[in-house]
Amino acid sequence: QTNLGRVMEENGPKLLGASYKDPISSFGLFHEFSVQNQEVYWKLVLKELSIKFVREPKTILDASDKSMKGGSWFPGAVLNIAECCLLPWPSQNRTDDSMAIVWRDEGFGDYPVNRMSLKELRTQVMTVANALDTMFRKGDRIAIDMPMTCNAVIVYLAIILGGFVVVGIADSFAPQEIGNRMRVAKAKAIFTQVRL
Repeated sequence: QTNLGRVMEENGPKLLGASYKDPISSFGLFHEFSVQNQEVYWKLVLKELSIKFVREPKTILDASDKSMKGGSWFPGAVLNIAECCLLPWPSQNRTDDSMAIVWRDEGFGDYPVNRMSLKELRTQVMTVANALDTMFRKGDRIAIDMPMTCNAVIVYLAIILGGFVVVGIADSFAPQEIGNRMRVAKAKAIFTQVRL
């Protein structure tokens, strides 16, 4: 079942009344409702996705400035998406004990898979983010030159959680190219990892 289908099943009868039948046949009506009732619809979606704003938006859509085609969505809002990734998600039954990352180290195919809970991931991400916070200012650029490992996920989320800017560098680049990317991006630091 899709997220939208689940949202429609849970909220369709309440929002559309007797017109609601099922997610497929009522999709058009639900879409029309979402366009005509943006405040209601988007509050529902944000709650469903467990989106937590650092600063709440003044409104969902501000269309008062006609020079901004399409308007301004969520004006005044401040969001740290890494924080949202690390929070339990009640509507999806995601708790602190839920698995956040499942992986197997390269070259260890005969070994059991590794698992990290949401709570463990959050703890490790916060440790790295707090360390970065002692050395850098919000908005500083921090590079990552790592293979796609569990550690890379932790570092990536930590950079965002700390309010820094991620500079992604392919782990296949030669040292000179890495240096070029660092200079162009004005990165203040780099996370890297030797392949295991």
